[in-house]
Amino acid sequence: MPLKKLEVPTTSITEVKKSPMDVFQQAREAGTGVYVFNREKVAGVMLTQEQYETLLQELAEKRAILENQSNAKVVLEKEQNEALPASSVSMSPYLEELFNQIRKEIVSGSSISAKNLDEKLVTLGFITKKSGFGGVNEMLHELNETGKMLYQYRGKPAGKSILAEVIGEPDNQSQLFDKLIIKKIHLVEN
Repeated sequence: MPLKKLEVPTTSITEVKKSPMDVFQQAREAGTGVYVFNREKVAGVMLTQEQYETLLQELAEKRAILENQSNAKVVLEKEQNEALPASSVSMSPYLEELFNQIRKEIVSGSSISAKNLDEKLVTLGFITKKSGFGGVNEMLHELNETGKMLYQYRGKPAGKSILAEVIGEPDNQSQLFDKLIIKKIHLVEN
């Protein structure tokens, strides 16, 4: 039986043994996984870490949508941090837009890597106290100690500062050390 021609990059086990980093570079350049063959049969697929985490995130998001978990619950809080139902809070148009952007990017109840969460919030204009190479470890330590991670919004609309409290827990079912489950995100305006 002849092999089908694949539309993705391929390599052999021998090449992987010689230089696995070349295979990862091939996956990065192609923007897809590289099929690894062993004796004319597919033995597996090699992906970069970013590609793998993106696939996991997309899968979690699809599952959440299918299970009607896509309605993220974001609670806005008063200055004294008294939680209010979102329907009883009148949001400024700016805060409402920020609220909607967060809901589009981060699904509550989903599993996400701390690195991916951080990248999404930074893209939305938030910063955290994590620094350097050990930043993800600092974030996970903060989550384990307090049950939340704090982000500060860079801008100050109407002279007020905005904090995002990401409440979650480590995802113990994941094999990746930096996976967490997002329970809620609170926006606090001071």
